[in-house]
Amino acid sequence: MRRAPSPHPPRRHRVGATFVAAVAAAAVLVASPGPAAAEELNGRLAVGLEQTLGGSSGLALRYFFTEAVGLTTTLGVDLTLLGDGSGDIATGLNGSLGLAVHFARSLHAHLGIGLRANLGWKSETAAKLADENATSGILQFSLEVPLFLEFFLSEHFSVGAATGLLLSFVPDDGSVLAPAGAGGTTKAGATGIGIGAGAVTATLSVLYYF
Repeated sequence: MRRAPSPHPPRRHRVGATFVAAVAAAAVLVASPGPAAAEELNGRLAVGLEQTLGGSSGLALRYFFTEAVGLTTTLGVDLTLLGDGSGDIATGLNGSLGLAVHFARSLHAHLGIGLRANLGWKSETAAKLADENATSGILQFSLEVPLFLEFFLSEHFSVGAATGLLLSFVPDDGSVLAPAGAGGTTKAGATGIGIGAGAVTATLSVLYYF
């Protein structure tokens, strides 16, 4: 006997779930029948997508100048063209810069720790979209110590996730960054401290190594 359709409309999937599904699909397309051996990284550059514990997300770059030590960075730009005839553009930027150190390696994965600073900024015009009484732009800073796992699906393709320690400093004018998990407060003027910060659906990285 067929079940009558539910009177309730289907719920929207969360962005995190969609992102995980996309990663899984990409993994199926590019991975070999089994996981690839963990790769030598000395002198290699990686490009991809990453979100940090501190809430920076966007284009990710990594470069390893030794087998175990490398630089990491992310950059995201948000531009909103206001349709009110003013020609104003609401601008938001977020980025991170840090150091990654791989201290353990198995057949298919690297385990590492790092130190990374996150910076978020939005213009006065962008701030007014959230608070019409805003009189200036907003700048926010956070510091993190990520513990990350990077799993190699092929010679050039890896996925990863992270947790760790987060210190997030929210300005009195409000937040710019959006950390996930412990320490991810967005309350104006607050300081967030997270141990075990992050979330699997919010701190994934997808990287291609040249």
